[in-house]
Amino acid sequence: MSYDISLRVTVDVGGPEPAEFCPADIGNYTSNVSPLWSEALGRRLADLKDANAGDSLPALKRAVAAMEADPDKYRPMNPKNGWGDYEGALQYLRELRNACTAYPNATIHIWC
Repeated sequence: MSYDISLRVTVDVGGPEPAEFCPADIGNYTSNVSPLWSEALGRRLADLKDANAGDSLPALKRAVAAMEADPDKYRPMNPKNGWGDYEGALQYLRELRNACTAYPNATIHIWC
């Protein structure tokens, strides 16, 4: 199982249906590192599903800062099966934070 995250923006284009576009595709990363994200975020990464990107920024900034400040806390949480690691989990979280910074009015879409 994995997380596949993108940011989506819905725009009223004057027609019968709004248009939706994806300004940022964070990509896919293994859910085996979920304990690292949960520890850093104080909640599950999946809890950000359908959240506003700008509203999620403070938590994402804190989580990235926590992981960067204390790698020795997070590295022992690497999955024993070798699928994913601290460095990959941190990079994925950085990419999500950066996308939310760039597109604060977007909605976070998570498929897991």
